[in-house]
Amino acid sequence: MSFQNHSDTAAATAATGLAAPSPSSSHAAARVRLPIRLPLVAIYSERAISRAGLAALLRSQMLDVVLPEEEAGDLVGVRPDVILLAGFAPERELATRLTRRHGAPTLIMVDGPLRADSIEELGVHGAVCRECPAERLIAGLDAVAGGGTFFECHTHASAPTPTDSLLSPRERRVTAELARGAGVEEIAAALSISPHTARTHVRNIRRKLGARTSAEAVAQALTLGLVALPAR
Repeated sequence: MSFQNHSDTAAATAATGLAAPSPSSSHAAARVRLPIRLPLVAIYSERAISRAGLAALLRSQMLDVVLPEEEAGDLVGVRPDVILLAGFAPERELATRLTRRHGAPTLIMVDGPLRADSIEELGVHGAVCRECPAERLIAGLDAVAGGGTFFECHTHASAPTPTDSLLSPRERRVTAELARGAGVEEIAAALSISPHTARTHVRNIRRKLGARTSAEAVAQALTLGLVALPAR
């Protein structure tokens, strides 16, 4: 694996539009405990220069990258852990098609303020904006590749607050169902999802809230104001 110097990273951030990490934040990122296996990221972008810039940026952070639009013949048997979709007009059909093609969740990079409720309707599992620092993009890719969600952009004034974005709208709905005493099968029926998906949401909610049980997760969500007490 080749390593890039400072000028390479600067060029990469200029091409992608992402904010360059400050020296202090770069040192802090270097101290972050990395997973044993870093995610393999498939990058899709309308512009070749954006694909190249994002690839250089992620590789400078020691992530493995594939560019399906340029390496189609070399990707037989290669399965990415997460898809990064950048520079396209947000379309549910595109995100769904890529997720089915690769069997991997998608994180989208958007140009404007993030609203988790509208972005989740696109069928993606996370989002960052072009104004987010590189560290947030890396954190989002890691979270989505690990089976979670990531809607944590605080760059814009209209973005969700840190507490609001702790759970996605769908996860809040699942938490509300848990609060009224629903089990996995009931949650699946109420949200028109499979029991497997409902269990995944419950696991993600527990992880995000640092809870060992569903009851503890509900208590934490009530304390943070993420859900309201169910009506009697």
